[in-house]
Amino acid sequence: MKKLLRSAFYRLGPRTRRVVRRVVVLPLDLWTLLRHGGRPSYAGIPLPLPGEVFTGGGDFLANGLLFKSHFTGLGGLRPDERVLDIGSGLGRMAIPLTDYLTRPDAYEGFDVVREAVELCTRRITSRYPGFRFTWVPLHNDLYTAGGARAAEFTFPYPDADFDFAWATSVFTHMDRDEVARYLAETRRVMRPGGRFLATFFLMDSEAEHASQGGTYGFPVQRDGVWYMDPEVVGANVAFRPEDVEAMARAAGWSGVEIHFGRWSGRGGTTFDFQDVVLLRA
Repeated sequence: MKKLLRSAFYRLGPRTRRVVRRVVVLPLDLWTLLRHGGRPSYAGIPLPLPGEVFTGGGDFLANGLLFKSHFTGLGGLRPDERVLDIGSGLGRMAIPLTDYLTRPDAYEGFDVVREAVELCTRRITSRYPGFRFTWVPLHNDLYTAGGARAAEFTFPYPDADFDFAWATSVFTHMDRDEVARYLAETRRVMRPGGRFLATFFLMDSEAEHASQGGTYGFPVQRDGVWYMDPEVVGANVAFRPEDVEAMARAAGWSGVEIHFGRWSGRGGTTFDFQDVVLLRA
């Protein structure tokens, strides 16, 4: 039943999906407002209500705080570094860093959803001017109905501009040529010694076996790439680990570190829900 509902949801257009989500989750929004006596906040920034969140699941703030610990622990992010948020969304990763990063030009983020960028600018940049958000009009059949091809996109930043970057739940919604382009562009804007933390669905033999018939099965395979939906490419994409490593090295990354997640139901110790890849310049 869950798979059928998800498939029907993907048949809707990107904007319609966001409207439907707002309607379906309205009772939870009202309960959140009632429980907190208004909209909850962090560091003086109003947080999105559950129905406003159009990417990912789980607790918005808790997830952001978890990745803050990944950035500082696994990635070694320091308060004085300049960072790039690829797919900044509604500020899930940005908000928890407002009380950590100290540079006056600490943060740049970009996203394909214009409304999300406008909300972040109003809610975050107005209070923390060192956090800037940019809308990029690119096509992604999960989130946007039009725009240019991500596979040909040049990041709007100069060479060697950042110390640290991340793309959380971004490459899980992009095809191979788009991921290759983003890996190359991120490397271009990264300073020597920079790090890039990205999440993926990585389809090694254990994940392929464990995920069969599960909630996160990928039934469609084309040219060595797995898709969750036969028509909506962005509705979750999985790659072979060796292909991701090859793309990263072709883009100029010298270090590739993989930490498998629990999405597939694999056994043993896992790092997060999605697979986490840490790249070093």
